[in-house]
Amino acid sequence: MATKETARNDLRELPWPTIVALGAFALIRPVLSIVGAYDDGPLEKPVGPLVFTALIIVGWIAAAVVLRSPRPVATLTFAGVAYGVLAVLLNIALQPFLDSADLPPVPGVIGIIALNAAQGAVCGLIALWLLGRRKGSGGA
Repeated sequence: MATKETARNDLRELPWPTIVALGAFALIRPVLSIVGAYDDGPLEKPVGPLVFTALIIVGWIAAAVVLRSPRPVATLTFAGVAYGVLAVLLNIALQPFLDSADLPPVPGVIGIIALNAAQGAVCGLIALWLLGRRKGSGGA
């Protein structure tokens, strides 16, 4: 019982507004795809999606470090989950308007959320390492 209560308290202490904001920030990538920014020009696939994925990763890590997140791995893992959920919801919302907005099957939705959670966890580990280096060098 105590473990369950501790887990609930740990979740309550996460910076949920930051998590949702980081998840929403990552929507720039699918939005640019929807508006055709990756169809030609300097952002033509695969360059554009890769560049924006890298920028999102750097942004997430920078946010965790600048905000001195006490739990960067959990924070960025949940940011990945938030992005996955928001991306699926965006896809569902656009179905009536876009032929390319197919409803992903349930395993696909689970995969989207899991992959983005894993990406967030890796970003969180990098942020944790950077925060440790910052603290170790007297920068905290």
